[in-house]
Amino acid sequence: MAASIARARRNKVFRSVFQTEVAQPTPILASTDAGEAFGVLPPRNASSPRRSSRQASNDTVTDQVKWDRAWHVVTTRIQLPSSVTAEDSFGSLMPQSQDDDTLFYEALPLILEPAGHVPHAAHTEDVIEWHARQARQHFLHHVLPLLAGCAEQADAKQVVRTTLQTLEAAHRQYLYGLLLIVRGIQKEPVAEKAVASFRTDLSAIIGNSWTPKLVNALRIVIANQLVDILGHGEQYKANKPRTAVQERRVKMAREELLSLLDSMQNVGLTGDRFQVLFAELMDSCMCSFIQLSYAGVLGVQQDDNMDSDAIPYGCLAHLCDWIENQYSRLAVEVFSRLGGTVAWADVEKWREIAVGRLATLRIQELFDIVLQWPHSKGALNDLKSAVTTPQRRLDLTDTFSAALQRRLLHPGRSTLYILQTYISMIRAFHLLDHSKVLLNRVVHALQLYLCQRDDAVRIVVNGLLCDKKLASPEALKSQLSEMATILDESLEQKLLREEEGHDWSDMTWEPDPVDAGANYKRPKNEDVIGTIISALGSEDVFIKEFQATVATRLLSKHPDFNQELKVLHLLKKRFGEQAVQNCDVMFKDIYDSKRIGYTLRKAVHDASPNPSPIAYKYKILSRLFWPNLTKDTFKVPEPIAELQEQYAKGFEQLKSTRKLNWLNQLGSVTVQLDLEDRSVEVECKTYEATVIYEFQNADEESGAPAQRNFNDIWQTLMLDEDLLEEALAFWVSKRVLRDIGDQNYEVIERLGVNDQEDAGDGPGNDAGDDGDDDARMADGGSVSPKKAALDPAEQERRNVYWQFIVGMLTNSAPAMPLGQILMMMKMLIADGCSWSNEELAEFLGEKIAEGDLELVGGKYKLVKK
Repeated sequence: MAASIARARRNKVFRSVFQTEVAQPTPILASTDAGEAFGVLPPRNASSPRRSSRQASNDTVTDQVKWDRAWHVVTTRIQLPSSVTAEDSFGSLMPQSQDDDTLFYEALPLILEPAGHVPHAAHTEDVIEWHARQARQHFLHHVLPLLAGCAEQADAKQVVRTTLQTLEAAHRQYLYGLLLIVRGIQKEPVAEKAVASFRTDLSAIIGNSWTPKLVNALRIVIANQLVDILGHGEQYKANKPRTAVQERRVKMAREELLSLLDSMQNVGLTGDRFQVLFAELMDSCMCSFIQLSYAGVLGVQQDDNMDSDAIPYGCLAHLCDWIENQYSRLAVEVFSRLGGTVAWADVEKWREIAVGRLATLRIQELFDIVLQWPHSKGALNDLKSAVTTPQRRLDLTDTFSAALQRRLLHPGRSTLYILQTYISMIRAFHLLDHSKVLLNRVVHALQLYLCQRDDAVRIVVNGLLCDKKLASPEALKSQLSEMATILDESLEQKLLREEEGHDWSDMTWEPDPVDAGANYKRPKNEDVIGTIISALGSEDVFIKEFQATVATRLLSKHPDFNQELKVLHLLKKRFGEQAVQNCDVMFKDIYDSKRIGYTLRKAVHDASPNPSPIAYKYKILSRLFWPNLTKDTFKVPEPIAELQEQYAKGFEQLKSTRKLNWLNQLGSVTVQLDLEDRSVEVECKTYEATVIYEFQNADEESGAPAQRNFNDIWQTLMLDEDLLEEALAFWVSKRVLRDIGDQNYEVIERLGVNDQEDAGDGPGNDAGDDGDDDARMADGGSVSPKKAALDPAEQERRNVYWQFIVGMLTNSAPAMPLGQILMMMKMLIADGCSWSNEELAEFLGEKIAEGDLELVGGKYKLVKK
């Protein structure tokens, strides 16, 4: 019902534009005698004047009858059948020599030239216009219903094929009658003009056959052919030619498309509507080709034989070649079929559009390009060649800033990962834009976010001081080792020197970008380290962190400090020597300590009749230049105290204006314990060695193992209670002491079965343990002895923290380092988190002992159960 209503409306519109009332052929009427006038005769009896009038009337009637009879003969011959498929009613047009229809060819001149053959005929018509009107009516009543039936088929190819066949049949029928008429026209220009006019009218008629279903079918058929011809559908791979099978498929698809265009051109379907459709398909094909071929292809490199200064490389070069040799070639072939031409300016315009779309794709992928640096240099070079206008540069920075906020600047990302991404950003944007204008637009949010991370400065400092030769692969992954790599590069060392003025021999010089600020000053290099340091805020914060870290490393047993000196040299260039003066003094103290220590050891050895067998080394620190070092006073063993006194006296003689104050808690000791069934050699802290020294004065007569009480040791050594607890726990973990209750500890002279099982339950019992308390706590192995029972409020808080940690490791990231866990707890828990790193490490260590967590590569992760 709806279809019939729509068809009726459409016919009404068609009739309002085109005249559909077609005159029918004149019928043959009976006559009395041969030669009598056809029609109404005048009266027979009349006067002489009236005879002249009667003669004129007879001439008119006679000419009109002749024209009417000729009109009947011609129109009957060219009258269209009732069906568009009834081609047998016409057949093919015979040569004029074989066409023996004498009556038709005798009547045709009267119809074409009535003024010369029947001048007195009162009513004549243009037979060509009459044929055009009957073609319109025939198309409306017979062809359009057939086309509607063709469009109902399911297969798009079948719809197009049957539609073209129907229109070709109608086209042949309409042209058949026209060609019969044109045979009677003597003047060739007139005949050509008549044919051209009729074809134009016929094209307008057939142009009405465009239906939505036909448009959809043509869209599907031509789109599939374009896919095969233009060869897209898979990712681009450099230097991969087409196979023979692909070439045959392209050739076949091209022939099918051109054949289809010829058929459509013959029936008049290649007008404006088709050209708009084809332009849309070509535009869509370009978009899909760029997306399917180049999306994710970031590392296409330049051919060694290419001239990098003249030819863009990577995907951009392939795209330009595709536009010129495939896309434009197809457009030329199509438009030549349609009677149009393609100029070189059109090709350049298409290439400009394609480059812009590739730039849009690369802008959307820029964050992934940065993450994959340096393997994405090909994509960056594409982007550099394509992003040449201020508008595209603005789109690039806006899109990247949004991706930065969404994918990086949130609590789920560790500070180490953010800094690593920042380094890749500096490198990638420097290749993209040496002026750093683009980088400065997107980096402010990242720098502000880094300033909010408490561990950012520490990670950068540790990264600069990382020794890649001595560190393990796992340790390098947990540090910002990229900073040390950059520092070690000789080229980077040259680039760090800022040069004033212009380098007139620089053949790669480029003018300032048009979107640079008024006070813009061109930087001479990427300066990754300087950019990272500048992003961390005040230089005092960075210098203080560097000083504290270097102090710890200088007090360790590192064989050399070459890396520390490199970083110090860098900071002098950036901040000036006055800013890092304390660090200079610290290094000087370490090197002076070696010289002074050698002199004092020799003097003490020569002055003592019984030299101590203890190998005692120390480092002399200038109190005013080193960071604040806490001094925990406690009583050291007597042999150590005597040595310290001797060294102090010797130092006062050597440096009369200075005096030594011993920082015993910062030292380390190698202890060898001889027990009944074994010997234990351990490197430990000074206070740990002092505590175990108290157990050697046992009552040898009783033969019982030495025992000491916690309070007795504390009163004797005057050691801080927390340090005493840690020291006792350390020796318990080493299977040297055992807790026998009531804060009493006993030496384990012989290991029993129970002692071995107890020792095997906790971590930190490996024979190669170096006794480093920080490392032990990071591994979750520190166990505090005799902790008091937790109150309900504390227990509830620990439960809340644990549930938060479980949710974080389940939903945010499967594994996290200690610092990131604590940072997220402080930021996301409503009441905050008051724990320190040590307290959190102890808590996580308990969860490891309970089997809920595991520590892999310095990161905590939930145990799969």
